[in-house]
Amino acid sequence: MANCISCGASNLGMNHTPLVVVDGQWFCEDCLPKKKGRVKCAKCGREPFGSDDHFKTVNGQYMCTECMEKGGIVKKYDYIMQSLVAARPSNAPQAIVARNDAANSLGGLKILLDENLSPGETVALSLQGNAGEAIACSRSNVYVLKSGLAMGSITGRKCSKYPWTDVSDIELKVGNLYGVLEVKNGHLPSHDPNDVTRAKKADNAITFLLSRKSEFDHAVSSMQAYLHR
Repeated sequence: MANCISCGASNLGMNHTPLVVVDGQWFCEDCLPKKKGRVKCAKCGREPFGSDDHFKTVNGQYMCTECMEKGGIVKKYDYIMQSLVAARPSNAPQAIVARNDAANSLGGLKILLDENLSPGETVALSLQGNAGEAIACSRSNVYVLKSGLAMGSITGRKCSKYPWTDVSDIELKVGNLYGVLEVKNGHLPSHDPNDVTRAKKADNAITFLLSRKSEFDHAVSSMQAYLHR
């Protein structure tokens, strides 16, 4: 499944080594303190290898996947899937390489995206927002993807598809704690970044933590290049 980024130990097979994800990278119990120091959830106090939780730096502090999921930041499953994709060797067999490499970071939402792509359509850029939210684009369309917490239902899934010819702008808005990335035209609603609950459920927007603003700034610049082609 994965290997320690430092020593290469695997968590597969009879003599598997337990591994934990910290900031998107896999570590064994011996290598983690050498590379990251002490890792402890700032919310609940959980530490690696004491549970099945993984960890990520959020606003300068470590959070475990359970606290992140409760806070609507990211689902544990999606976080692990992102880390698995990042850890995949460059010489991995083509049979396990996804249809669109640019969409691999979407975790479970990639399946929803693939179901809505036209034959031969290739994803140029994709980005996950908070739990159950993502945005992706090709040369022809931009997609807003929602599932789980963003839909208010464990099984809920929705993909909203907007041809670039119908999009007037891709706008990033900043609130006190969260940001909103919004697909705009004359008919789509506008969203308040301080009303994150409403924006999270919107068909034409995704939300994200302000700690990721630079990542979203770059994505907006890339996506705006597709406007008015």
